[in-house]
Amino acid sequence: MNHSASLEQRYRRLLRAYPKAYREQHGEELISTLMEAADPQARRPAPREMLSLLVGGFAVRVRSARPVGVPWWADGLHLGVVAVMTITFATKIPVLFHLIYPAWIALAIMLTLAIVRGWTRVALLLALVAAMQVSRPMILGSSANWIPFFGPAYGDISPVVPYWLVVAGLAVLAVRPGTTMRARSEGDTGVRWWGRTMPARSSLWLLVPVFCWPLRLVEYSFHDLSNWALFQASLEIPILVVVLCATVAARDGRWALAAAVYLVPGLVYFGENLADHGRRGFAYWGLLTMLVAASLVAARRTRARA
Repeated sequence: MNHSASLEQRYRRLLRAYPKAYREQHGEELISTLMEAADPQARRPAPREMLSLLVGGFAVRVRSARPVGVPWWADGLHLGVVAVMTITFATKIPVLFHLIYPAWIALAIMLTLAIVRGWTRVALLLALVAAMQVSRPMILGSSANWIPFFGPAYGDISPVVPYWLVVAGLAVLAVRPGTTMRARSEGDTGVRWWGRTMPARSSLWLLVPVFCWPLRLVEYSFHDLSNWALFQASLEIPILVVVLCATVAARDGRWALAAAVYLVPGLVYFGENLADHGRRGFAYWGLLTMLVAASLVAARRTRARA
C-alpha cells in the first residue's frame, strides 16, 4: 500500500467520528480536501488534523442529537429529569433481599420507562405517587403507620428531594406550550393525554439501574462503602467534562441545564451532611459545582453570541 492510500484509509477511519448520514453527504468532499492539502509523503494525518476531525465529529453528533421542534430548555429539563430519576433508582432502591419491595421496583420500572419514552403526564402521576411514598413520615408523621408501606420512607430532606424535583420537572414539561392534551377527533393525529409529549430518550437509560444494583449488592459485603463513592465519582466527573464540551459544541444550554438539574439533589445532600464531609468531600462537590457552573456560563455566552 502506497503512502497516499494509507493516508486516505486513516482519514476514513477518523471520519467515523461523524454520524453516518453526515459522512454520506460530505465524506468524499472532506476526503478530497484533506488529501489535496496533505503532504504527498505523509502516511499518517498530522496530530492537529486528527484532533480537528475528532472535535468536529463530536460537535456534529451533539448538534444532531437535538430534537426538532422542542425548545432547548424543555429538552434539557427532560434530560435532567431522566438522569435524576435513573440515578436515584439505581443508587437508592434497596438491594438487600429482605428489604426489597416488589411493588416499589415495579413502580420504579414503569416510572423510568414513562420518563424515558416522554410520556410526561403518565410519568407525572407515577412520580407523584413515588414522592408521596418516600415523604410519608415527613408529611403525615405517626399517622401514616395505618397505611401499608410499599416502598422506602425517609425522615430527612435529602433522600426525598430527587423525587419532588422530578415531580416539579415533569409538571413543567406536562404543561409546556405546544403540548397536546388530547386528540380533537378520532381521525386526528394529535397526541392523547397519555401519549408521547417529548422525544424519546435512549432505552439504554434503563440499563443503568440493572448495572448498578449488582455492584451495590457486592459492595454490601464489605465494611467500607467508599469504593462505591469512588466509582460514582469516576463516572460523574468525566461525564460533566463531556457536558461542558457538548455545551460549547451545541451552542445552547440544554446540556448545562440537564447537568444543573442532576446536581441539585447532590448539593442538598452535601448541605444536609456538611459535618460528615472532610476535605475530599468538599473537593469533590466543589469540582462538580465548578464544572456545572462552567457549563452554564459557556451556555450563556454561546447564546449571547448567537
